[in-house]
Amino acid sequence: MTDQDVLTAFYAAYNSHDAQAATDLYVEDGRHDEIAMGKSRTGHAALREGLEGFFGMLPDVEWTSKEVIRSADWLAVSYRMTGTFTPRAKEGAPSPSPKSVALDGLHLLKVVGGRIEITQDYWSKDAFLAQIG
Repeated sequence: MTDQDVLTAFYAAYNSHDAQAATDLYVEDGRHDEIAMGKSRTGHAALREGLEGFFGMLPDVEWTSKEVIRSADWLAVSYRMTGTFTPRAKEGAPSPSPKSVALDGLHLLKVVGGRIEITQDYWSKDAFLAQIG
């Protein structure tokens, strides 16, 4: 796969909420770093689990890529993520209202031999929390 093929497949999998298709783009021990949360996931099972959880939290989430910059094996992709956060209802409390979310962010992807080795996701945790609070 070319770098463009990888990017097209990456955002198609994300936007169709297909955690398995997204995971399949990574090498077996691929890693995703969620910079704002200070967490990483390594390996197909952990990557798939993380995406499934995220898609459940924002069931209509969608990414629109804006600009792509290539530097050696890395691709930097600026994006806009939009969706609806559905808070969990607390026992005995009325169901909370869904909240619209719109965040600008940056994905860094290390692509070698047509497969993703590492992704890093940069976005503002403060902006996200302000929108869902």
